[in-house]
Amino acid sequence: MAMPAESTTESSSPDVVSAVSALIPDLRAAQAESDRLSRPPEHIVEKLRAAGAYGLTVPKMYGGLEADMKTWMDTVVEIGKGDAGVAWAVTLVTSCNWAFTSYFPKHVVDEVFSDPNAALAGIFTGRAVKIRPVEGGIHVDKGTWFFNSGVYEATWDLLGVPMFDENGEEVGPGIALVPMSDVKILDDWDTSGIRGSGSTNVSMEDVFIPNERIIPLGPIAEGAHPHTYDGPLPRVAFMPLMANILTYPLLGASHHMLENFLETLPKRDIKLTLYTKAAEAPITHIQIGEASAKIDTARLIIEDGVRQMDEWSQDSEYMPVDLRAKIRRDTAFAERLMWEGVDSLATVSGGSFSWNSNLGNRLWQDVKVGTLHPLISAPSNYELYGRMVAGVEPPLMLI
Repeated sequence: MAMPAESTTESSSPDVVSAVSALIPDLRAAQAESDRLSRPPEHIVEKLRAAGAYGLTVPKMYGGLEADMKTWMDTVVEIGKGDAGVAWAVTLVTSCNWAFTSYFPKHVVDEVFSDPNAALAGIFTGRAVKIRPVEGGIHVDKGTWFFNSGVYEATWDLLGVPMFDENGEEVGPGIALVPMSDVKILDDWDTSGIRGSGSTNVSMEDVFIPNERIIPLGPIAEGAHPHTYDGPLPRVAFMPLMANILTYPLLGASHHMLENFLETLPKRDIKLTLYTKAAEAPITHIQIGEASAKIDTARLIIEDGVRQMDEWSQDSEYMPVDLRAKIRRDTAFAERLMWEGVDSLATVSGGSFSWNSNLGNRLWQDVKVGTLHPLISAPSNYELYGRMVAGVEPPLMLI
């Protein structure tokens, strides 16, 4: 059996935030390239790897940082200040690294992380998937998986598949580990925002996956699946974590939006008004006050969820369902606050904001596209919480 090799990750957990923060100028300088490629440029990937970003959620026994949630958040927010799309890719790679090392059999984890630069991407729902049970596993006749963020940096992919009982009957959703050599990258990520995430669709055809590389999604979400690795992060509840982490890139972009607005403010007037200097207009002051309050409040809400997840990671019990639902609700509310703050700055940015070359426009698009992810959709998360407190049984797998 292959044993884990020493990782090339260089930064320690306390240093990783400052290390990626120092890369913000590089990330911003490479934005045009990441937009053109629709994925993180290789030289940026290498710098982030050296800074320790991809090792955030990899256990120390495999050379990773095994960082807590607060370090994870702070790291991705800093990357998001440079390029929200690249930060999104880092977020999804680190979340898949976490899920894989937390729940897959240890000998499988040992095999994957015998490569010191191993990284995982994943998407847990498929489209037009045709899969059948066979002896020892499943056979993928064909299938497509949409929005596989971070897949260009991955050596393995975690893809949603159906699970079957001994009679060949489908019993629920699962997650399958697949080497990237079995996955076709479709290179079709062409969007108005979060372009640097490389969230392309992928497909597979005529692939066998052994049972030891498939785990059930439902018991994981509900806290009933055993943890493979006995470290702090695996005890974080699955669905609140998967939702909360998606706000980190958007928070970084929101901070950058406010920073850019203030930097360019002295150069602007307000056409068809008495104000030749926008910085002197009361409406500008009100917009800045409201937008900054919403962005700062969003951060406080997100951090509160992070604090609770970090605290529960030290407990042997799984986070109770009411708290899981609350973190989901709060995460969605924070997402909405960020978007409202960013959008209010856009409304007072003038006609030049509409140019594709306008940085504010780019950041506005990044935040908006990021908020479209269903895990942080406000109506859906509000409904889940509302059902529970109203006494209507919610689907536990979603919380």
